[in-house]
Amino acid sequence: MSQFDAQSALIRIEVDGDAHPVPEGITVIQAMWNIGRPMLHGVGCLGGVCGACPITYRLPDQLASKTGLACQTAVREGMAITFIPSDVSKKAIAPLPKESPTQKTLFQYYPETRRCTACRACTSVCPQEIDVMGGVRAAINASSLGDLSTVAEKFTACVMCGLCAAVCEVQIKPHRAGMYARRLTGAFYPKEATRLLDRIEEVRSGKYASAWNRLLSADDEALSDYCRSEEALQGLAG
Repeated sequence: MSQFDAQSALIRIEVDGDAHPVPEGITVIQAMWNIGRPMLHGVGCLGGVCGACPITYRLPDQLASKTGLACQTAVREGMAITFIPSDVSKKAIAPLPKESPTQKTLFQYYPETRRCTACRACTSVCPQEIDVMGGVRAAINASSLGDLSTVAEKFTACVMCGLCAAVCEVQIKPHRAGMYARRLTGAFYPKEATRLLDRIEEVRSGKYASAWNRLLSADDEALSDYCRSEEALQGLAG
């Protein structure tokens, strides 16, 4: 019996066609551990950053499937889950140029980006809800480094799961082109991280010392109460 069984009500999910009872309130990855499925592949950081665990899922009252990351998606009654193979698209060997880059720099390594048909399939499957097609179209219309920074901004939340490339009918690799635009922008068009610098100064000034000490001395119940509190939500928003 797992650590979840004694504490949570059971719900039923379907994984690759097989039904399994699992505890309510856990993530899909935790559910896989609960049913004894070895996760040697399709699992990574467990924090929604690496993009290694893309899934499609469908709920009983929905006709269309949705996409998500298994480490961030909570199981629900009747959920039918399918794991998607890891991204197999190849990364171009794209060194940083010596001179300020332009649209041609990006297309030198990802020329297929020009083939976009604006079908929006890439945007519809993105688990991060990125306007992927908008990023691709911005790359096509870019004429300067400043324009490439717009492309980079659109892909800031990309976790490189590769679902956009998997559904592209003309074999564009939006996530890889977006990452290269981010590299180019970071190297040639850096912006000062003002919010980060402000937060560092707040930490140095002791603004969070009392809250930090309170958390260090809290028991499990107090930590759970804090995580549900308005104070914690405000901290995340800040």
